[in-house]
Amino acid sequence: MLAVLAPHCLDGRTALVTGGGSGIGRATALLLASLGARIAVVGRSPEALAETAMLAASAGVAHPLETVQCDVREPEQVELMVGTVIDRLERIDILVNNAGGQFVSPGESLSYRGFRAVTRLNLDATWYVLREVAARSMIPAGYGKIVSVTMSPHRGTPGMAHSSAARAAVESLTRTLATEWGRHGVRLVAVAPGFVHTEALTRYGIDLDALAGPVPLGRLQAADEVAAMIAFLASSAGDYVTGTTITIDGGLDVAGPGTAVQPT
Repeated sequence: MLAVLAPHCLDGRTALVTGGGSGIGRATALLLASLGARIAVVGRSPEALAETAMLAASAGVAHPLETVQCDVREPEQVELMVGTVIDRLERIDILVNNAGGQFVSPGESLSYRGFRAVTRLNLDATWYVLREVAARSMIPAGYGKIVSVTMSPHRGTPGMAHSSAARAAVESLTRTLATEWGRHGVRLVAVAPGFVHTEALTRYGIDLDALAGPVPLGRLQAADEVAAMIAFLASSAGDYVTGTTITIDGGLDVAGPGTAVQPT
């Protein structure tokens, strides 16, 4: 599947990937590195980041991965992290806003703190990372690509009111900033995966076979499939794509009403 991406198509580019210690972030960092980009992976766990870097090294990538520990929910840490990445890579051409997380809860049971914890990570942190990267590197350079990972289905996912609200806001933010920053050569796209089979998904305690049931393609998504779309957008093939959300969910969003994730 990944062979359709041209070897060396990202030679000379630099990329920052948040949430790079596992799942979609790790898969994306490894793929972009294999295509020639210099990569900085960011996350809260130094051990997980080191494992991502080790996997890249064992795959024989051209440039060793840079790792930077950061809690992207904290503005002061974000500012320090972005400065560190720019110092190491000289600039940031590509930003993959992948860090995120949520928990399953009925809307009526969501506390204020619970709602804010999820929106703070999935919206506030996403905005502040992209703002810092754009202001300090992309806009001055006249070039940049920002891909923010959101979620599908868009028609509503029971138990995910907090995350759905945050992800919808990120998609709207993407549209708005694409219109503002296009004149600076900065492109913004949201990528909305469906149910991706990662370690994080298994921690929800959901029956994965039941979860895959409503998906027209009949299976859960692989992290590599999300990474491939992000790599396409990061390559020159994605140069004229901006201000939109690309849904890659096996048809889940158009399959009609579903209750695959039902809180109890």
